[in-house]
Amino acid sequence: MIVQLKLWGNLRRFAPKGVASLEMELPDDGTVDDVVHRLGADHEVFAAAVNGKVAALSTRLAPNDRVFLFDHLLGG
Repeated sequence: MIVQLKLWGNLRRFAPKGVASLEMELPDDGTVDDVVHRLGADHEVFAAAVNGKVAALSTRLAPNDRVFLFDHLLGG
C-alpha cells in the first residue's frame, strides 16, 4: 500500500533530497513505526498523526493514509 508522508522540522533530513512530503510503499499491515524505521529515524520522532489525529507508533495504516511525523521541538 502507498501512504502519504509529511515530515516536520529536522526529520526532513531522512527524506530523499530533504523534501518535506513524499509517498512511501508499505506492506498491507504496515504501521507508523514501520514508516519511522524505513526512514531510519528511530529515536528521532517525538509525535505522529494519521489523517489529522494524534496516533501511536503502533497504529496500523490503510492505503492513502496521511502520516505526519514530528521531531523534538526546542523553544524558549
